[in-house]
Amino acid sequence: MHEYHLAESVLKSILAKTKDMPNVKKITAIRLKLGNLKMVGKETFSETFKQVAAKTICSDAKLDIEEVMGDTLVIEDIEGEYE
Repeated sequence: MHEYHLAESVLKSILAKTKDMPNVKKITAIRLKLGNLKMVGKETFSETFKQVAAKTICSDAKLDIEEVMGDTLVIEDIEGEYE
């Protein structure tokens, strides 16, 4: 369940960052850096994020995850569609 908490944390951060963005309709792409010390592979993280993000503006977002060394989880970029 460790990956669930990581995915939930990323989703909460994205929703907080996009809350004040005018007219954002949906998030289409998310680019992340995921450190190997987080002990979660990118495939597992992607699947878990899809479950956590269901029924949010991130539900159809494409994840681009770069696996890096260290204990990092960084949102590099967020792309979206606007009304």
